[in-house]
Amino acid sequence: MDKRLDHKLDCKACGTVYLEIPEDVQSHTPIYCSSCGGLLGRWDELERDFNQQGGGNGVFEMRDGQIIRRE
Repeated sequence: MDKRLDHKLDCKACGTVYLEIPEDVQSHTPIYCSSCGGLLGRWDELERDFNQQGGGNGVFEMRDGQIIRRE
């Protein structure tokens, strides 16, 4: 299994997986890359993708906006 999630969660502009997530995030909130500022998508789309790739069952975790595989 990969060390990082990708698919919708990786930034198409710079290739990182660093999300700028506001504290008051809602399903329609646009989420931007915290590295380059590129638009990644809406929170509901990204959250769904995160869960489909293992985020919901503890395989991955989000730390300071970065999604990494748990060791």
